[in-house]
Parts: sequence; structure tokens; C-alpha cells
Amino acid sequence: MSMTPSSEHDQPLKVGYILKMFPRLSETFILNEILELERQGVEVEVFSLMAPGDGRFHGSLSELKLTIEYVLREKPESYWDKISKFPPGIVPSMERWQLAVDFLREHSIPKELDMLLRAVYIGAEARTRGVQHFHAHFATISTRMAALVNLLYDIPFSFTCHAKDIFRETVNRNLFRELTDHSAFAITVSDFNRQYILDHTPGIDAAKVKRLYNGINMDFFEVPSDRSPLNAEPTKIISVGRLVPKKGFDILLQSIKLLSEEGMDLQVDIIGDGDDQEKLHQMNQRLGLNDKVRFLGALPIEEVRRHCSEATMMALACIPDADGNMDALPTVLLEALALDLPAVSTTLTGCPEILAEGTGELVEPGDARALADGIKSMKSRVDSKEWKIGSARSRAENLFNLSTNVATLKSHFETSARRG
Repeated sequence: MSMTPSSEHDQPLKVGYILKMFPRLSETFILNEILELERQGVEVEVFSLMAPGDGRFHGSLSELKLTIEYVLREKPESYWDKISKFPPGIVPSMERWQLAVDFLREHSIPKELDMLLRAVYIGAEARTRGVQHFHAHFATISTRMAALVNLLYDIPFSFTCHAKDIFRETVNRNLFRELTDHSAFAITVSDFNRQYILDHTPGIDAAKVKRLYNGINMDFFEVPSDRSPLNAEPTKIISVGRLVPKKGFDILLQSIKLLSEEGMDLQVDIIGDGDDQEKLHQMNQRLGLNDKVRFLGALPIEEVRRHCSEATMMALACIPDADGNMDALPTVLLEALALDLPAVSTTLTGCPEILAEGTGELVEPGDARALADGIKSMKSRVDSKEWKIGSARSRAENLFNLSTNVATLKSHFETSARRG
């Protein structure tokens, strides 16, 4: 019996991801996005420009079907050798090379030969593997690489911009606009972000900039049936994030000191590591909080979930950094929402888009007294049953469901791939 060859439309969508470093413990949103794309039938190829910095990974990494190709910096002759082995017709014409060189020089992008050769190699591999669309996270080296591949091979690309690549004073707005112009579309993770981009990037094509919230795996972050009552004593506060200035952990410690002096029975767990670790440990000791506050270090997502499930509330004291950088849509607040965990945070950037409709308390950033009052207010709401059980998880289901939001992303990829 003869078989009719499958049409192009019967083939699974194949998307390439260009990432600065993958996997990364602090970027669970990228891992979750790729896992969900695979669950929805998309074939994903990952090209990572750096090897992971350490051996700490989330357990869910083992669920990936894909293999990761590390396209690291090497001597030029090494890439010339690799490129020469591709079949004739794969490597782009000299006219295409010139377009890429002009782009690199116009924007003074450093290490131009290294960038160019790696882009030629990635594009050739993508052509060989049948990649139909590229996606990058952060409008930095990964998106610049995707743009170079596009100039060399005409493979469409998109990117998601998050925080530092939007808010820092050093962001090159002209380059950001041109990356958007070259892309099929650009995603950002909150309405606040999108408006900020439009306000600060003259001439940008607003229609290309789309808001799509990061999603949370609602099955993974299911509310445990044996969770302790939220009004149990002591009040257990969980805070999760890299120990860097924009997370506001110094403000959190000051607020805990105030609450402790006012007689509130507290136990605080801080999960994460970072450049401010030693400074925060010293501050904690100076404030006399060693019996109240534990620093647990960076943990896999499975352990983060367990600690959140044992907590009374989440507290995240986001503040603007000295260079303008800010948190955009803190993943840990989405996780708290999914776990139906009360949360207290600040009015910064996308936080009000998460903790709306009474699901949390919002205070002005950088104000320890206000944060302490927000924690007291949330405890009072929980104790009096004013905080409605189920309301936070319902909001997560409606706005931040990983399956729904990745289906939207997949639809954008499919549209781009059809247009070619």
C-alpha cells in the first residue's frame, strides 16, 4: 500500500531557542516555557552561548526531550572549520554576511568576528535541522545573535524582554528599536513593561510589542491538602530571590526588626544567593535577628515549593536599583498566587498586576515601616478570614496559567513560521 507523503502542515513546529546560558537556576520561567512547548507538541532546539556556571539544576530539567548545544566562544579557525563542513548552499552568500557585519558595526557590538561566526554556525545548524523560527530571552546578546541569524539566513525570530534589558539606564534604545524592527514580534511580561518600552523607545512599532505574562505550572504548584492553617503561630514568612539590591532584602530585614520589637511572633526564611549575601548576613546579625531569620541559600524549585507550602505568607520588598533596573513580574509572586498563599509586595512595575483583587497587600517600595504594616495587615486579614481562600489561585488560573499562556506563544510562533 502506497503512503502519501505528509504535507508541510502535518510536520510539528520546530523552534530554536538562543539563550545566553541554559539551564540557569534563577530562570525557571524559561525552563517551564520550553517544557510546556514540548508538552504541546513543539520540537525545540536550544543553542546556549555559555555553559552553566554551576551544577545546581531544577529536577524538572530531566523532563526535557531536547538536547542542548553549547555554542561557546572559540578561536575563529575552529568555527571556520565547522562552517566548512556544511553542505553547499547552506552557508549564506557574501551579501548576507555583509548585512550582518553592517549591523554589528552600526551598533558597535563587541567581539564582532566571534558573534558573526557563531551566528553563521547556529544558522547553518538550524537550516540543517529544519528550525522554522527562533526565540530569545532578554534583549541582550541572545537577541542580538538571533537578529544576526535572521540577517544571514532569513529565519524569523522573536524575543522576550524582561527587566534589566528594559529599565537599565545603559539600555541602547536605538538598538532595542532595531531589534524589534527586525523581529517578527517582541514580547514583554507585563502591561507596565509594555508601556515603559513605548514611552522610552522613540519610533518603535507598537503593534509588534506584545504583553504576554509568564505562566505558572498549576499542576506543579497545587495547593497541598495537608497545609498548616494560615493563622497558625508563629507567622511564617517566606521570601525568595537573588540576594541583590533590587530585591530589597535589606528593607525586609528592617521591617522584621520593627515587627519583632512590636511583639509579633515571626519566623522568616529567605531563599536565594547573590552578591549581597555577606552584607545581608552581617545586617541580620547586627539587627539581632539570628533567631528569627534563616538564610537557606539557592534551592531547586521543588524545595522552594515545599517551603512556600509551609509558610503563612510571601513577602517580597522589590525596589529600584541604582542603575534603574527593577523586577518586572516576580516569578515567586506568581508561585505564591498559584499556591493560594497570601503575599505582600510593593507597587513597583508588574507587582500590582499580580496582587490585584484583594489577593495581596501592596506598599510603597523602599519603606520598611510600610512593609511591616503591610505584613500586619495581611496577618489581620488572614486571622479574621477576610482574606478569601481560593481567590489567589483563581487569579493565577485566569491570568498566569502556563498552559494557556504558552499556547498563545505557540500561536505567535506558528504565524511567524507560516509567513517564513
